[in-house]
Amino acid sequence: MPIPLSAEGYIRCAVGSGGCPSGEGARQPPRAVVTGVGRLAMRIGSVAGVVIAVHELFLLLLAVLVWLGRGLEAAMVFLVVLLHELGHALAARTYGLRVREVELLPTGGVARLDELVELDPAVEGSIAAAGPLTNLVLVGLAALGARYRLIPAEWLDRFIQVNLALAVANLVPALPLDGGRMLRARLSARLGFRRATEAAVRWSRWLALLGLVAGAVGFYLGYMNASGMLLALFVYVGAGREEAMAGYAFIRYLVRKPLELGRHGCLVAHPLVTLDEVPVKEVVRHFVPRRYHLVVVLDRQGRLLGVATEPEVIGGLLERGLETPVGDLLGGPR
Repeated sequence: MPIPLSAEGYIRCAVGSGGCPSGEGARQPPRAVVTGVGRLAMRIGSVAGVVIAVHELFLLLLAVLVWLGRGLEAAMVFLVVLLHELGHALAARTYGLRVREVELLPTGGVARLDELVELDPAVEGSIAAAGPLTNLVLVGLAALGARYRLIPAEWLDRFIQVNLALAVANLVPALPLDGGRMLRARLSARLGFRRATEAAVRWSRWLALLGLVAGAVGFYLGYMNASGMLLALFVYVGAGREEAMAGYAFIRYLVRKPLELGRHGCLVAHPLVTLDEVPVKEVVRHFVPRRYHLVVVLDRQGRLLGVATEPEVIGGLLERGLETPVGDLLGGPR
């Protein structure tokens, strides 16, 4: 799943003192690096300038599989998760985004980007879809290999199973999984980033609780192992993190919003009607990407007081505070 490097509260990478310069990872020996949550990851090299790091718990998981005599499965899991994350990285590069690092985790992996892709629904949706799509392409290639018997059948079967499991798990429409990011991207185009995140987080938590109950029942009855419960727990915790990070991401979105018109040249006007006493923080929650908002301000009697443009509303929020009544942004006596 893609995660921006620069967002406050996001997992950060601190390789040395200044990030991960392109190509350095391949020339330096593997070393431990500290992520923003205080955990260690082993830097093992780089691919096309993207640093590859492996979380210590993922290394432990691989070691346990090898100790249990499941070395082939360990190798398949490592390879498939890496290719999944590189699929995200490749998609990000097609949009001109720099991918700093890919870290492999026990729950999958993260591709750390320089930019907040969440702020552009089309970009976030495309990058999120690239991971599961990569797994499905690999399944197709494996099936082709089986047809011509290029690789031992046991290896191909395990490779296909791991790819399908990772693709299906990531397509669950719950944050922070790829499916949840695709859901938020779709909602953002209609609701705006902040409200879309709130809706996706609520849905993700309910889905996680349902998954925990279903997993516990299945485990008790012997129908499934504990992996379903672990995934549900990961979703519940991850959704909370997405909610916590949304506030900072939304402020960055508002700072960049006035630049959209200059970047695209022409935007569809999106009128909003509000009472003069409503705080600006409630108005900007309705802002959606790639629209130019005109805020029509009325008093309690329905009389027109004026129209505030998108830059005026955002400027008022940043300069005067979240609780500023939108009516105070209108010039002249009221």
